[in-house]
Amino acid sequence: MLIALALVLFIVDVGHLIEAFVGILIGGYAVMRLVPFIKTQRSDLIKTINIFEIGFNLLVATVFIGNAIVRGEVLGQIGNIDLFGVLTGAVLIVRGMVHFYGISDGNEKGDHGTYFFHVSTLIVGTLIIAQGYSVEHLIWLMLALTIGSATYLSVDAYGGYNLYRKRKQMEEAKRTEDKPEDIDVPRKEDPDKEQDQIVS
Repeated sequence: MLIALALVLFIVDVGHLIEAFVGILIGGYAVMRLVPFIKTQRSDLIKTINIFEIGFNLLVATVFIGNAIVRGEVLGQIGNIDLFGVLTGAVLIVRGMVHFYGISDGNEKGDHGTYFFHVSTLIVGTLIIAQGYSVEHLIWLMLALTIGSATYLSVDAYGGYNLYRKRKQMEEAKRTEDKPEDIDVPRKEDPDKEQDQIVS
C-alpha cells in the first residue's frame, strides 16, 4: 500500500499536493505542541521562544497549504533558491536549535531518542537548504522511505507471526503436559457387604 502510494506520487504530477501534505504535517505538529507545552513549561523565556517557533511553523504551513489550494502548483524559486527547500530546512533547523537551547538552559529534559532526532533535524535541515531541496527530491525520498518501511514492516510482521505461532505451539505442549492422567483409585467396598461375606 505504501509503495503504491509513493509510486502514484512519483508518476502523477502532484507536487503541490505534496507541499500541502507537508504543510499539514508541520501545522499539525505545531498545534499539537501548543497547549500541552504552555501548560507544562515553567520557564517564561523557553515558553516564549517555543511560541515564536510554533508561530513560524504555522506561517510556513499556511504558505504551503494556501499555495497548493490557490495556485495549484509548487512554490517557485527566487533566483537559484527553492522556496520549498528553504522553508522546510528552516523549520527543521529552528526545531533543533530551540530544543537544544531548552536543554542547555536546564528547563527541558531529553532522552536518547529526542537527542538523536534533533541532531538529525539540524543536519537534514542544513543539507536541504544547502542543496536546494525541491518537491521532486521529496518524492524520491518518500519513494525510498516507503520501500524501506514496507520491507521493514514485512520482515517485522513475518517475525511477529513466527513468534506468535511458536508461542501457540509451546502453550499447546504445556497444556498437554499439565493434563492430569487417569489414575485407578481402588474403590472402598460397602461395609455391609463385607459383613455379609464374613457371616456366610
